Formats: sequence, C-alpha cells, structure tokens
Amino acid sequence: MPVAVGLYRAVVALAAVSGIAMEVARAEALRPFVYFTLQSNSLLAVCFAFAAWSVWQGRDSLPGGLKGAVTVYILITGLVFNFVLADGPTQVSPAGAGELVGEPWWVVDSSDLLHTVVPVMAAADFVLFDRHRRLRWFHAVAWLLYPLAYAAFTTVRGAVFPAVGYPYSFVDVSVLGYDGLVRSVLAYGAAFLALGLMLVAADRLLGAPAPERLLARVRGERSAPT
Repeated sequence: MPVAVGLYRAVVALAAVSGIAMEVARAEALRPFVYFTLQSNSLLAVCFAFAAWSVWQGRDSLPGGLKGAVTVYILITGLVFNFVLADGPTQVSPAGAGELVGEPWWVVDSSDLLHTVVPVMAAADFVLFDRHRRLRWFHAVAWLLYPLAYAAFTTVRGAVFPAVGYPYSFVDVSVLGYDGLVRSVLAYGAAFLALGLMLVAADRLLGAPAPERLLARVRGERSAPT
C-alpha cells in the first residue's frame, strides 16, 4: 500500500507541474509566477514529490504543520478561483483562465489542473493518507503568514511598478484604495483563518479511534497508531 500512496502523491505533483508548465509555455516568460495559483501549486509539487519519495523509502513524510499549510494554500487556490474569480471581474486574467475552444470535453486545460484537479486530489490525500491528529489550533493562525506576505508583495510590486498592475481585483489598490485593500485583506484573512480551523477540526475528527482505524486500513496498515 505505501507504493500506491507514493504513486498517488507523485501523480498529484505531476498534475501540478503539468499545469504550471502549460502556463509558463503559454506566457513564454515567468510572469505567471506572480499569481498565488502558480506559487501554491509549485509549493505543493515540491512537497508532494518529497512526500512520495519518503513513502517509497519507508521514511516519515512531511511534518503535520507543513502538510497542512500546503493543503490550505491549494484549497484557497481552488475555492477563490471557482467561487470568486471565475464569475467576477479581474484586472488581469487569472493564471490558467484560458479555455481550449473547440476541444473535446476530456481535454484538460491548465485551469482545470491548477484550480480543480490538484486541489481535489490534495484534499483527498489529506483525508485518506495523512496521519491525523498532528495539527494544532495555532497552525491555522501560522498559515496566514504566507497569504499576508503575498498581499504585501502584490501591494509593493504594484506601487513600485504601476504599469504591471495587480494580479487580482481584491488586492488592486488602484481600484480599492488602501482603505479598501485593508478591508479586503481582513475579510479574506478571516475566511482563510476559518478554512484553516476547519482543516484542523477535520484532522482531529479523522484521528478519532473509529475513523483512524478505517483510514489505517485504507493506507494498508494493520492497526492505527496509538
């Protein structure tokens, strides 16, 4: 079973890398990496590739806090794109937003990979293959550091280089003003904190004796860890 778990995580990493490669090839530059989408998928690709290798080597996988952070960030990517950006205006088209016009339904675009396939597969990995009850409530607060740093980065970048604009409408100071930016950051920060708390709660529930025994069987373990 560890072989299958490692293979699954390698496939997730490959899906993320494929979506990133499609975006970079389309842009013919590294500009897409300004988007949270490509940054979160890049982080996930590295972590899942390492996690796959660790499983195959019979070693411990990623620390719980890091694995939880990767999961939260990729879920933010999927949720924000599908529920906010997909139906809302943005100053610059989100990474992976291009559509393959006239292609069969089974053809997967980079948007599908980066915003749907990878987040869903990462969430499934968290539920099925992670060892649970490793997360603590303070992790949900610590996980906010990266989104806050990203907001600061986009603000400084837009102020120093006005011509390049802002990657997302909800961090666009030219439209929102700094007061609006603060309100936007607080609102999204509260939502991301709630998402992190829900992930920690799910981790604790899945680590309860009955669910953990079932998940141990899914992972191919004889008994759940005590």
